[in-house]
Amino acid sequence: MLILEALADAGHATSAVDLALITGFNRQTVYRLLNQLEELQLVHRDIRKERYRLGTRFGRLAVNGLATMTSNRQVHEVLERLVGEVRETCNIGVLDGNEVVYIDRVECDWPLRVQLQAGSRVPAYCTAIGKLLLAHRTPGQLEHYLNSVRLTPLNGNTITDAEALRSALVAIRKQRFSINNQEDSIGLLAVAVPILGANKSVMAGLALHGPEARLNESRATSLVGRLRSAARDISQVLFSDPVPCETAD
Repeated sequence: MLILEALADAGHATSAVDLALITGFNRQTVYRLLNQLEELQLVHRDIRKERYRLGTRFGRLAVNGLATMTSNRQVHEVLERLVGEVRETCNIGVLDGNEVVYIDRVECDWPLRVQLQAGSRVPAYCTAIGKLLLAHRTPGQLEHYLNSVRLTPLNGNTITDAEALRSALVAIRKQRFSINNQEDSIGLLAVAVPILGANKSVMAGLALHGPEARLNESRATSLVGRLRSAARDISQVLFSDPVPCETAD
């Protein structure tokens, strides 16, 4: 667990020597444990650089763990209150591989809405939560993502150039919210803010979306403060102790 925590906190591939310094274990112990973790697919070894990062199985465990945590009734009640106030569908999503998976969701009561269920998956590069979470990846993680996906145009608004996407992600990281203005579906607009963990890291995204007829970019931006307030409440439920979050605008 100490090795997995060290890799998670580092946010980038780390050598066994550095892991020994971080955990206090001797090198032989670290190598033995890393070999066992690699066999379990909890860590992945870059053979060329002899560095280690969290593996695919750990990613699945993390996503499933967050999904279990968000099944907490208190979290769902926060979403229900938010939907009652903004009258648009709201959801919580996390990155799972190259996609965003919705781990909790509450639909609005308008007849005109996009109906998806918790567990639904959407591309990361053209969705509000996806871009928000990509913006908070390490440079190495972002390059790995860009090298492993094709930025397929879903319509004329989709960002399909890697440099343009990088620039958009820089702006998102600075402003701490993300807008998807019809990038995946014509007529559908969304806005997302981060849900922070106890160490201030971005654990998930909270988004609301609706048709352009009700939710234009100006209104979406005006709701960022309310979303941040709800994200703070969710963080407090999920991670026990109150955590810093963006102040409401």
